[in-house]
Amino acid sequence: MINQDILKIAVFFCILTAGLIVYFCFFLTFRSSAVINNQYNKRSDNFKKIIQRGTIYSSDDTPLAYTQMTDTGEERIYPYGNAFAQVVGYEANGGLGLESSYNYYLLTSHTNMFEKISHEFKGEKNPGDSIHTTLDLPMQLYVNDILSGLKASAICIDPDTGRILVDVSKPDFDPNEIEEIWDEIIEDEDNSPLVNRVTQGQYTPGSTFKIFTLLEYIRENPDYFNYQYDCAGILKQDGYSMSCNDQTPHGQESLKEAFAYSCNLAFADIGLKLDLDRFIANNNDLLFNQDLPVDIAYNSATFALKKTDSDFMVMQTAFGQGQTMTSPLHLSLVMCAFANNGVLMTPHFVTHITSPSGATVKKWKDKEYKRLFSENETNIMNEYLRSVVTQGTAYVLSYEDYTAYGKTGTAETKSNKDENIDLSFFVGYAEKDGQKLVVCVNIEDTRLTGMSAVDYAHLIFNYYFY
Repeated sequence: MINQDILKIAVFFCILTAGLIVYFCFFLTFRSSAVINNQYNKRSDNFKKIIQRGTIYSSDDTPLAYTQMTDTGEERIYPYGNAFAQVVGYEANGGLGLESSYNYYLLTSHTNMFEKISHEFKGEKNPGDSIHTTLDLPMQLYVNDILSGLKASAICIDPDTGRILVDVSKPDFDPNEIEEIWDEIIEDEDNSPLVNRVTQGQYTPGSTFKIFTLLEYIRENPDYFNYQYDCAGILKQDGYSMSCNDQTPHGQESLKEAFAYSCNLAFADIGLKLDLDRFIANNNDLLFNQDLPVDIAYNSATFALKKTDSDFMVMQTAFGQGQTMTSPLHLSLVMCAFANNGVLMTPHFVTHITSPSGATVKKWKDKEYKRLFSENETNIMNEYLRSVVTQGTAYVLSYEDYTAYGKTGTAETKSNKDENIDLSFFVGYAEKDGQKLVVCVNIEDTRLTGMSAVDYAHLIFNYYFY
C-alpha cells in the first residue's frame, strides 16, 4: 500500500516535470523574444551598456537606421527621416516599429570572442547585430511622396512570398527629432502621427467588405450566378433609409454587376439571405477577431454582427457600413490569398539578421501561413474582382498592360470635429510577366484631395510594373 502511494506521488511529479519541460520549450520557441522585447523588461538597459545598437537595412542593404558616435556620445540616425517614421520607428522613449519589435536582436552581438575581449579591455561597446528588412527603399520613398500632406496609408506586399515592401502612414514625424518633439506629437490627437495607420488603424471598410459578403453568398448558394436584383437607388428599412451612391438606381443587375458597380442595396438584400452563424464563423476564419501573424504592433480587425441584431444592422453590415472595423493590413492579407491561389503566406518585414562581420546568424524563410480559400473559390472571386476593373468602380486600372483585380470602398465616418467625412479604400492586386503586387490604400478624408484610393493605387501599380 505504501509502495503504491509512493508510486502515485512519483508519477505525479514526473508528469509535473514533463509539463514544465514542455512549457519551457514552448516559451523558448514562441514567447521568449516577446518577453525580452517588452519595453518594461529592464534587461535591455543592461544590453545598451555593453552593445552599440545594430543597423536596420532596406531590402537593397541601404541603412534605414544606424548608430554613430558624436562628441556627446551615441546618436541614432534615421537618414530618410519621415519616410519610414512608423514602420522603422525609433529607439528612444520606449521604442516604436521595427526598432521596438527587433530590439533584442539589435542589442545582441555575435562579434567573435577575441574582438569582444579586445573591446572590453579598451572599454568599448561591442557592435550589435543588424536586421535586413523586406522594405523596398525607392518604392517606399515614392509612396511616401504621393501621400504627402494627407491623412492616409498604403501597404504593398508580394503575395507569393509574404514580404512587405511598403508601409507608409500619414501624417508622420521625423524620428531624428523624436525627443525634442515628443510632447507635441503625443498631444496631437487630430493627426495621431505615432499611429501606424497600416497596421493599427481601424476603419469602417465600406464597400471593400462586399468581398466577404459575396464570398459567403457564393459558399451558401451553388446557384449564385442566378442572383438578380432590381436596384431603385434608395430603400427604407426599420424606419431608416439606405441608398446607393447619390441615390442613383442601377436597375436590373446580376450578382457580378452588383459587385462591379458596388450596389449597396443588392448587398443589403444579400445580407438578409445569409446564414448568420456561418457568416460569423467564416469571417473569423478570414482573420476577423484574430491575432495576425505579423512582427510589428497592430490592431485586430473586428466583426461584431450578432444573430440578434436587427435586419437593418444586418443589411448595413453586408455592404460595409455596420460596426465592422478593419485595417489596410487585414484587407491586404485577404487579398494576398486571392493572388496566391487561396493561400496566405506569412507576412513579414525581416528576412535575416547578420553579425557585425556580415555573417548570417538568423534567417526567416518565406512560408505558408494558412489556406483561406479553396482553388475553386479563388477562381470565382478573382473573376468578380476582375469585373470591378473591367466594368466597374476601378475602371481606371483597365487601361494598363498589367492585369488588375480589386475592390473600391467608400465609407461615411465622423471626424474628430464630429463632421461627416468620406473615407476612401482600395484593395487589390495586379500581375504582369509573373510578377504580382498586392496594394491597399486608404484616404481618410477625400475632401483633402481630388483623388480616391484607387487613383493612388493606380500610381503605385504603374511605378512597380513600369
